[in-house]
Amino acid sequence: MKKTAPRAEQAQRYDLQALFQTSQALSSSSELHSFLGNLLLTAMGRLLVTRGIALLYDSGERKWHAVVVKGIREIKEGDYLELPPLTQDAVASGDALPAALRSLGIHLLLPIREEHEQVGAIALGNKLIGGYFEKTELEFVQSMVNMSAAAVRNSLIVEKLRQANLDLDNTVQQLNTLFELSKEFNATVDRERVLKIFSFALMGHMVVQNHLFYLKRPENTFELVSSGRTSADALDLEFLSSVEDPVRAEPGDILDQNNMAIALPIQQQGSVHGVLCLGAKMNRAPYNRKDIEFLYALGSLAVTSIQNAELVEERIARQRLEEELRMAREIQRNLLPASIPKIPGLEVATLALPSREVGGDYFDIVSITKDRTLFMIADVTGKGAPAALLMSSIHACTHVMLPMDLTLQEAIERTNSVLYENTAADKFITAFAAIYYPDRSLSFVNAGHEAPLLIRANGEVEHLEDGGPLLGIIPSVPYFPGYITLAPDDFIVLFTDGVTEAMGEAMEEYTEQRLLDLLMANRSCSPTALIELVQNDIENFTGPVAALSDDRTLIIMKATDT
Repeated sequence: MKKTAPRAEQAQRYDLQALFQTSQALSSSSELHSFLGNLLLTAMGRLLVTRGIALLYDSGERKWHAVVVKGIREIKEGDYLELPPLTQDAVASGDALPAALRSLGIHLLLPIREEHEQVGAIALGNKLIGGYFEKTELEFVQSMVNMSAAAVRNSLIVEKLRQANLDLDNTVQQLNTLFELSKEFNATVDRERVLKIFSFALMGHMVVQNHLFYLKRPENTFELVSSGRTSADALDLEFLSSVEDPVRAEPGDILDQNNMAIALPIQQQGSVHGVLCLGAKMNRAPYNRKDIEFLYALGSLAVTSIQNAELVEERIARQRLEEELRMAREIQRNLLPASIPKIPGLEVATLALPSREVGGDYFDIVSITKDRTLFMIADVTGKGAPAALLMSSIHACTHVMLPMDLTLQEAIERTNSVLYENTAADKFITAFAAIYYPDRSLSFVNAGHEAPLLIRANGEVEHLEDGGPLLGIIPSVPYFPGYITLAPDDFIVLFTDGVTEAMGEAMEEYTEQRLLDLLMANRSCSPTALIELVQNDIENFTGPVAALSDDRTLIIMKATDT
């Protein structure tokens, strides 16, 4: 009995010395992983166990994080454990342990608490030599854990501060990167250059090679404007339209099938302007909140730069088109007669207004010989530059055949053959051609054109319809000329459908009848006065319009006494 007391006292002194040394060792470690590793190994050594886990409680995720794992293959460091809240303050063992820990061979759990706040825990297996844990052993380990609680909490605070500093440094780096990228984006108006900078930024900052970048287009369509090293075709339109928040890939879903890890909507002013899909990072790290914020900013910069580049491209294309149309108009103006030849016994006035920069209406008044003058009016399908090009074809045909000793009928038939062989099937021309002679006689051919109005001095009206079909539709078709003779004050009105089909504010056409009524009521006027009356009446009918709905061409020839 005399020897027992000194042994118990000696063991107590040994435990106190061990606690002191452990406290010094633990306190000297500032790194949390090393700190918890020392604490776990000390406890395992004192209790002679071979299995142990140092756990930290993540209050944000409400999960237990395995920081240090010894002797257990079923889990690894960094894993999260699904455990119920551990409310006990003292050592727990046996059935008091969560089933998830018992399945890992854990038989003892020592909570780490600081000021009633759950910080972590030390989980230990059975003794190597078997048997129960002695009271003194448990008291020693509990004391060591209690002594460590404040240090663990302080280490957590240090870790959070360190992580906050890292996050701050990362944020500053991202801001600097975005600032530099914005300067590069703003320095170019080349869309391909913008997309190349964007791809390099993804590879350099996100360490990602696979990506798909879509821009939203009108009618809720998406255009794939950039892609990395992926064999994916365009993603499903329904999926792209549904991306309003970050979407992470799940096994077997459309993102996973296309080797993508995440899809992000690129929004501006509350609406989606694009979708950015990214493959996994080369370092396999997940996309965190900071990554997503950076990608949102980068994507928004890219969208804005691409839109600006496209606007510049559109403006350049529009300026180029305007210049081409200006040149075409100049060419077309040169194709029309610069002046009207003086024709004995005939007074002539004309009007030619294109609906656009260039038009498809054509007219010509040419002195073939001293005794013959050609009058021609034509209307080409369509408007703008294509119509003007076709108009130049009929001008060329007309002037090539003028020196030839051809009748009007033969000239029209040859023109029809040339146009048929050299124009598309959906392109055609309506035309009216007439040759005026000094005796006031007229031979004419109408090739599918609006029949000119012959208004006699006594008020009788005739339509000049003799001829044949439209030009360029049927090859080798015969045309049959018509003949008339004018008396003083008789006049002929040649016009295109831009006159009679001018659209009014009530969506009604001007009509040939209205034109005829106006001409009949003013048939004593000169051709120039009649042209002005017709133009003013059409403008009153249509109201103010920014552009004509169709080319408007009008020729009026009136027989005189001389």
